[in-house]
Amino acid sequence: MSRTTSSIVIAVATVYSGTALAQDAASPPSPASNRGLEEIVVTAQKRSENLQRVPIAITAASGEKLAASGVTDTMHLNTVVPGLNVRVDAGSFQPSIRGIGTASTVTENPVALYIDGVYIPQQREGLREFEDIEQIAVLKGPQGTLFGRNATAGVIQITTKRPSFDFSGKMHAEVDNYATVKGGAYLTGGLSDNVAASLAIAYGTQGDGWGKNRTTGKDTFRIDHDFSIRGKLFFQLGENTDATIAGDYADWKRFANSRQPLPGTRLSFDNPYVTSPLKSVYDTYAGTDSYIALHGGGVSLAINHGGEAVKLVSITAYRDLVAANVFDNTAVPNTPNAPALQVVRQPRLPSRSFSQEFQVISNGGGRLDWMFGVYYFNYDNITDPIQRNFGGLFTPSPTSIAQTLSYATENSESVAPFGQMNWEFLPDTHLTLGARYTYERRELKDARVISTNKLGVTTTTNFAKNVRFSEPTIRIALDHKFSADMMAYASFSTGFKSGGFNTVSPQTAGYLPEKLKAYAAGFKSELLDRRLRLNVEGFYYDYTNLQVIQFINTTQQVVNGPKAKLYGVDVDFEAQITDGLRASGGFELVHTEFTDFNGAVFAYPNPGGLGNTLAPGDATGNRLPLAQSFSGTLAVDYHHVLPAGSLDFNVTANYNGDYYFQADNLVRQSPYTLFNASVTWNLPGDAISLKIWGKNLANEKVITSVVEQNIGFPTVFANPPLTFGGSIAINF
Repeated sequence: MSRTTSSIVIAVATVYSGTALAQDAASPPSPASNRGLEEIVVTAQKRSENLQRVPIAITAASGEKLAASGVTDTMHLNTVVPGLNVRVDAGSFQPSIRGIGTASTVTENPVALYIDGVYIPQQREGLREFEDIEQIAVLKGPQGTLFGRNATAGVIQITTKRPSFDFSGKMHAEVDNYATVKGGAYLTGGLSDNVAASLAIAYGTQGDGWGKNRTTGKDTFRIDHDFSIRGKLFFQLGENTDATIAGDYADWKRFANSRQPLPGTRLSFDNPYVTSPLKSVYDTYAGTDSYIALHGGGVSLAINHGGEAVKLVSITAYRDLVAANVFDNTAVPNTPNAPALQVVRQPRLPSRSFSQEFQVISNGGGRLDWMFGVYYFNYDNITDPIQRNFGGLFTPSPTSIAQTLSYATENSESVAPFGQMNWEFLPDTHLTLGARYTYERRELKDARVISTNKLGVTTTTNFAKNVRFSEPTIRIALDHKFSADMMAYASFSTGFKSGGFNTVSPQTAGYLPEKLKAYAAGFKSELLDRRLRLNVEGFYYDYTNLQVIQFINTTQQVVNGPKAKLYGVDVDFEAQITDGLRASGGFELVHTEFTDFNGAVFAYPNPGGLGNTLAPGDATGNRLPLAQSFSGTLAVDYHHVLPAGSLDFNVTANYNGDYYFQADNLVRQSPYTLFNASVTWNLPGDAISLKIWGKNLANEKVITSVVEQNIGFPTVFANPPLTFGGSIAINF
């Protein structure tokens, strides 16, 4: 593909829920379509297909396209995907789609994350730099048939580059206004006639934080180090058989969990030990320098064998990591006379997972395409331990609990056969039928809570629980191709997210499975000689036992909101305006509400801003947490040829409507718009590129995480401020 075409493709920085903006097809466009939009190829149904022929709302983008919009990691994906909201709390990647997600850092997210076909259950593994990304695809709506039990909101598919037999590579380095220095490299090439390898490596550090801890004097929101490496070996075992071995490892530490009391409950502003108010949403008076650290990774083996009639696929994976977390949950000054009210230490949070998937896929070409398979998953989520130290208002008497230690291991084991068929029963009319049956066992073991009061008296409580779930999920879709450029579809799907236990508070009750019925209808079109791509989808969701996070006093709990509904519309477009100018965009309108949630925990601010009083309330009619009524994106890319190389310009705007953080709808984030821009000079021959860029150019201060249900002092967590910098890339 020419450099000009690649640069133009970068334009699609928006993409939206109704369909997708995405990556180039693997093969170059035909001469007849050189002036139009390129074909988009995705594997949303576990086979390579033109996105315009898949009756699912999908947003897809190549790594180059994401970089052009200033999206270099998963944390900023919402910049280019309307309807996707991304929280980062305690080092955890917490996406939500159409208002469905989780604020828990220890449970599995209803937005399932897959990397090269491997499910990633641990949220802290979701924070990733895009060093060797081929494509990212966001599938919206329940994907329970092909992707399983924890995909009620949707799926994020990350596909990394396959090793090439031709030697090539890329190196880059970057600096910004917060003393960030980072670099990376990607190398690939053949080791023999039938073996190819690739290696991606990245390292970065952020020397200056976004704010200050006014108690300790140290920076907040700073990256101590961030290292990652991924290697892949590709074996061509025969004419129709290949295998890929992949391994990855990450090691990072971030001082990025600092909090400050929520405005309106600002004890730190009025505390007699505080001599000056906080100057920024990034500042804190925490009694400790909060941080989150992680090290670990995984290995996988993917085998593909193509026969005359079917293709056989096997994906085996094992992952093992350890995280650590320390933070002051109340962010009140820690002085000799005013100790921190609650410091939480999580020195060791291991997790281990093993998965095995087998697929049998028809080669297609006839009126009936089909596939079936079976999936096995085993996951240990371990708390070893969580230590909470209490002081101040939390310990008013000698018998008050001054410290708790919580230990727990939750083991999940799941088996699920699945299958799907697509039948062209009339010319250009297709019926899709899919089904999956999930069996899951969960066990809480080695669980205990050790409590010590101010007198030193210790008590130990042990817990052992187990539960089993089984649930079918189905998908029915009907689509009709009216012409080569127009398809309409309607679908019905069900979703299932398994129940479980509160491992950070094993003394509390568990939670039930979350179930969903989803209805959708839409169309996908390419108009004006393929210069305009327009996709629209309307949807309606009916939830039962929606899993909701509540922070009750000092304890995080998952509870069930009995019933909820949401409905809305996605609109997505991409336009080739001239040979060098491309625009893309989309928006989403969504209405969400709890239709039955009497008994939710409400936080009522106390007079004078002195913390909260917690009491049961009726959240019926309230909006779902994190759900935006309106969001949209617009990206413009321009490629201009110079006598000495070429220039690529990108401007991306992302509008986000207001949203609430908890079911009580107490704390609201007002609407905001994020602007990113970049200019890249590609030197003659395209071997060297120089870029200057800016992110969050309006310097919006956005609250992304709130712990409001705290009897002491609700706390907030904010997004990155205005950043700008430059980078150099060398291609060979």
